[in-house]
Amino acid sequence: MIIMDNKLSSQIKRGLKITTNYLLAVIVFAVFLMPVLTIFENNNEPAIFVYSIIIFLLMVPTIYIEMSKLAFKEKRPQYNINPSPFKGFYYGFIGVVPLILILIVLFSLRLPEDFSTLHKRLYQGFSGPLYWFAKSIGNKPVHYAISYVLLILMAGLGYYAGHKDFYLIAFIRNKLGKLRKSKNQNK
Repeated sequence: MIIMDNKLSSQIKRGLKITTNYLLAVIVFAVFLMPVLTIFENNNEPAIFVYSIIIFLLMVPTIYIEMSKLAFKEKRPQYNINPSPFKGFYYGFIGVVPLILILIVLFSLRLPEDFSTLHKRLYQGFSGPLYWFAKSIGNKPVHYAISYVLLILMAGLGYYAGHKDFYLIAFIRNKLGKLRKSKNQNK
């Protein structure tokens, strides 16, 4: 039996699950980036943008489901935690702090002028799963930092869903089932 508590150290561990999930997505992004660059060597900017969206869409369920399960566990009466349904935003913030610190270190690297493109690629690569969003809102260094708000939102929504016993897949199946039944009745 897993014992859950509400100590700060336990909350930090739970928030760092988001950091771990993001770093795994960055690794997947980096591993498969070279084939994308090779295949689309003449037109790689749009390809990287789409590839970033794909990696983001693979990352979203991992964070959402992890936080949903966590909320379901924390709200059990035997743990006596009594969490707020918005506690996922707190966990998301905890998970983003180390990522922002790494990004600040990448921003503050002082490389020779000849390496300015490498410098930009470093922080773009670290923000790989969120590259599409940063590019959409402006593609400046500050936009890469702002893009991490999406992680906080994913964690918050996942936790809220778990706290309220909302199961996204069941909801979608239910809606699709009703849609199919109404189409079949119209024929």
